[in-house]
Amino acid sequence: MTRRWVSGSMCAGMCLTLALGCAGTRSGRVTTISAASLAPDDAAMHVNPNAPWIVPGAGPKLIPRAVAMDTSHAGPCDPEVLSAEEIAGDSNGIFRSVKLAFMNRGAMPCKLGGYPGISLVDAQGATIGTISVERVMPEKIVAELSHNPPGGTGDRSPEVMLLPHEVAAFDVAWTTGPTCSSVSKIVVTAPGSERTFGISQPLTICAGRIQITALRLDEGDV
Repeated sequence: MTRRWVSGSMCAGMCLTLALGCAGTRSGRVTTISAASLAPDDAAMHVNPNAPWIVPGAGPKLIPRAVAMDTSHAGPCDPEVLSAEEIAGDSNGIFRSVKLAFMNRGAMPCKLGGYPGISLVDAQGATIGTISVERVMPEKIVAELSHNPPGGTGDRSPEVMLLPHEVAAFDVAWTTGPTCSSVSKIVVTAPGSERTFGISQPLTICAGRIQITALRLDEGDV
């Protein structure tokens, strides 16, 4: 009787141990399956080193524009990469002004400076030779537009460094009236260049002269 009871107890204990072991194994398998079956929304929280699109620093980067150190070997602007347009205008009574600008359309910085060449064309396409050109400082034109006494003429012609898509501007000023010379187009050339740019600009010029300023870097855009 005693041997049978001990044997039965041992068998029961062994079965219980096996049962607990099996249950532990099943519990481990459930945990493994759960970790391997993350929902798509959860996957983003677990960095995958094999996914280059989530590795820090792998995103798109901005390409910096040319900076000062890129301009050390910049030469004169090639006329073929320039464009010329009107970017602003102003008036005060019979006094008028228009701001024209050259833009660097090239991919590299270049230098441009001095007074541009300018001529006036009538409606028939003929150059008007009876109008003189006076070189002045920008302050003189500003004074005329603001009713202040005009300043003196100037002779400075600073050199302008133009990065790609920057503009060098200059002013053209004149007095107007109903019975003076009629102009249909302003033709300009960049300093040191022979290429001409025609800008349609109907205007009437009195006093037989126009005033222009030297080129300067301008924050505007063409």
